[in-house]
Amino acid sequence: MGSSAPPKPVSPITEILDSRTRSLLDVVSCSAYVMSNQIISSVIAQVSEERDINCVLRELLTAEGSETYIRSVSKFVDLTKEDKMSFWDIALRARQQREVAIGYKPAEMDFREASLLIINPPDKDEERIWAAGDEIITFALD
Repeated sequence: MGSSAPPKPVSPITEILDSRTRSLLDVVSCSAYVMSNQIISSVIAQVSEERDINCVLRELLTAEGSETYIRSVSKFVDLTKEDKMSFWDIALRARQQREVAIGYKPAEMDFREASLLIINPPDKDEERIWAAGDEIITFALD
């Protein structure tokens, strides 16, 4: 039996309410944090600029709204019959299942590379070959 590398330690995510606290996180080398007041301020600013965005943000940011899911591509594509299609094709199939496809993660991409997830793909109309292990990121009301 071969030895495997130990799992990489997980960093906790800290909520910061006061921006002055951020300097303390630099001292203890904490890089994973959420400034919730800054997020709330950004939402209020967006709504004040464009009132119609309020319904979109309510859907995304409230407990009653949509949730984010990472689905197997096989939920939308029968890979035994077809594998080459555009992201628009995937989005249409997701829509038929009452979901909104917002991006994908290729099978060869590790979740540690989460910042590289392909959200809002630039070339949605270009066909790509979908493979087992590819995952589709969606919003849904499950």
